[in-house]
Amino acid sequence: MPVFGIALLGYIATRTGHFTAQSGEGLARFVFDFAIPALLLRTFANADLPGDLPLDLIGAYYLPVAILYLIAMFVGRRMFLRNIGGQVITAFSFCYGNAVMLGLPLVLLTVGDEQALPYFILLSLHSLSIFTVTTVLLETSRHRDASLRKMIGKVLLGLLKHPLLLGIVGGIVLNRLHMPLTGALDTAAAFLQNSVAACSLFALGSAMTKYGFVGQLKQSLVVVIAKNLVLPAMVYVSCHTIFALSAQWTFIAVLMASLPTGINAYLFSERYNTAQALATTSVFLSTSFSLLSIPVLLFFYQTGFFQ
Repeated sequence: MPVFGIALLGYIATRTGHFTAQSGEGLARFVFDFAIPALLLRTFANADLPGDLPLDLIGAYYLPVAILYLIAMFVGRRMFLRNIGGQVITAFSFCYGNAVMLGLPLVLLTVGDEQALPYFILLSLHSLSIFTVTTVLLETSRHRDASLRKMIGKVLLGLLKHPLLLGIVGGIVLNRLHMPLTGALDTAAAFLQNSVAACSLFALGSAMTKYGFVGQLKQSLVVVIAKNLVLPAMVYVSCHTIFALSAQWTFIAVLMASLPTGINAYLFSERYNTAQALATTSVFLSTSFSLLSIPVLLFFYQTGFFQ
């Protein structure tokens, strides 16, 4: 109810003229360029990161993600007839879940703080890996008419200036230097962090007045099937069969894979002005379907399916 309530408020406010579509675009830019980087900076800077990463857990989750990302690029090109930017947004929507706003409280309520370590490990790489690949591809598509040398330079410059990657890298550097955010700087970052959920959802609801469901409903349904059903199944097979992880770690990885498409799909589409209708509709449909699919997954967990 909070998720859909805030998005519905943004939709109604824009539809009735109390909030303009241009204001929604500005709000989305604020979230992408300032609020989320502050969240990432604060999270990584203050987190208790492990010294040695469990490569089996990382491989069990991100190998299926990489495979599905490539499949999604093919689907975006052959089935959706998208340009490179649209293909990348399709792939991002297939693979990137709402791991912070929805996944984090869900995991903590289900398994508790002490058992949530594998989730934190996967979460620490979630944005860094998928954001980086997506940014490289989108920046490359933006500058593909330039020479190879100039294109590489522009892509690297785009990465260096990218607000989300700056937040992640900056937080990791501060963490490794044992310099967590404190005092007024931490308070300011916390204020920005606390605005992410509400502002993202309000901006997303506002965007629905512009794009709606009708135009990209079929393509968005394909995204929902891939993100909410196919990726969890692939991760389960990878964890259970290939990497033979424990039942608890397998469940947490599958739960993370089952999370609906994250709002960042819409924010990326707005920033690069591509596939906005697909991203917006996919986020809403995927989140709606997760209201049914995630309780089923939790039921399987409670009945010992993952043992």
